Amino acid sequence: MTVAEHPRVHVTPYRLRVYTHERGGFSGLRDVKVLVYFPHGFGDWVQFSRVLPLLEPTNRYWMTRYGDDNVALIDRCTYAQPVYLGLNGTQNGDGAAFASRHFGLDYEMLDGGERELLLPDSLVEFCERERIDAMLWTSFPEIGGNFEYPYHSKARNVLRHLVSKPRLEAADLAGPLGSGLSFEVDPWVTHWVESRLKNLLGLRGRKLCLIGRNGYTSIGKNWGHRWREELPAGKRREGEECRDFMRLLRANDDRWTFLIAEDRLFDGDDTVRSPELHAFSYADVFGTIDQPMIPFGLVMKVLASVADLCVGVPVGPYHLCMAKPELPTVGLWLEHVPSWYEEPKEASIHVVSRNVRDRAIDRKPGSFFTKSRLIYRTMYVETRVITGEQAFAAAQLLL
Repeated sequence: MTVAEHPRVHVTPYRLRVYTHERGGFSGLRDVKVLVYFPHGFGDWVQFSRVLPLLEPTNRYWMTRYGDDNVALIDRCTYAQPVYLGLNGTQNGDGAAFASRHFGLDYEMLDGGERELLLPDSLVEFCERERIDAMLWTSFPEIGGNFEYPYHSKARNVLRHLVSKPRLEAADLAGPLGSGLSFEVDPWVTHWVESRLKNLLGLRGRKLCLIGRNGYTSIGKNWGHRWREELPAGKRREGEECRDFMRLLRANDDRWTFLIAEDRLFDGDDTVRSPELHAFSYADVFGTIDQPMIPFGLVMKVLASVADLCVGVPVGPYHLCMAKPELPTVGLWLEHVPSWYEEPKEASIHVVSRNVRDRAIDRKPGSFFTKSRLIYRTMYVETRVITGEQAFAAAQLLL
């Protein structure tokens, strides 16, 4: 059923102390049970997983939001547990569609004091059963390269507010922050995902490449969208760089199959799925956002575990693949730099568009490619577009 068929949820008033990352003194809490309300996108959940291991260990943490697809990411996490609401959706839902926007809270009014929330009935029962003491709601702000090392990324930026000074001083911020995510899922989930890949994609005996070509927050970062006029005639179709990449990879090894992170069945130039290239959209195999399936977060953890390669711009599936240490991952950076979002890993390389240099994006305070033990393996290109040939060359360095 779609959200439109369920415009309301049953809610009950419930009182809790509510903190933000910048107000109320959250880092001083000890021996409390905390419900983290995190109404942000899939990639932000991946990035926040790097914050979880540094939070005060005497506290216990749970995480929730409207959208179980994202909540499922922290299934089996050591540092926090998921609280499902039985309501799916990967986009940044705030509950307004269910007549319960942000549980009735106003972010700007929060200061660590007690507030009345309007919680879905299942969440009220959870809070009563677990005796939740407090809620944390962080805005998890975009910082756009404006903060210097070691607080240069979205995740690192909120550490200054959420982690006590002694723990922060003891933390190793000169090296990559580990992710709190577990890529383990229940065996039946793995079997279900692998069965669909084999039966619907014919993956048996093939190699799988995950591709994250576009996202929701900025079309400027999308691969194959801008600067069509800089390409040769006949190569200006939307997404043609991605198609060229797939052609080259299959010409090198025809066992490659591609799964594109598209959550609905687009047509024409809005998709790069192609039977000829053995390229399928996520929606082809696992259903669209309106179809009730296994939560996206669980499926993506299996996909990241069975994939042989990931290529993508900074969107949720790409961020998840960057959190999988051994998965070869190619980052495509058209208007950002990896230090704003990612922690480096050995099995990765980042292709950086000339646009990043032309606009001085790489000269912002938080933009760098090497700092202490944070080393982002980088390939600069002399074009604003990132061609299929350039992405293929980067991938070959990892395979």
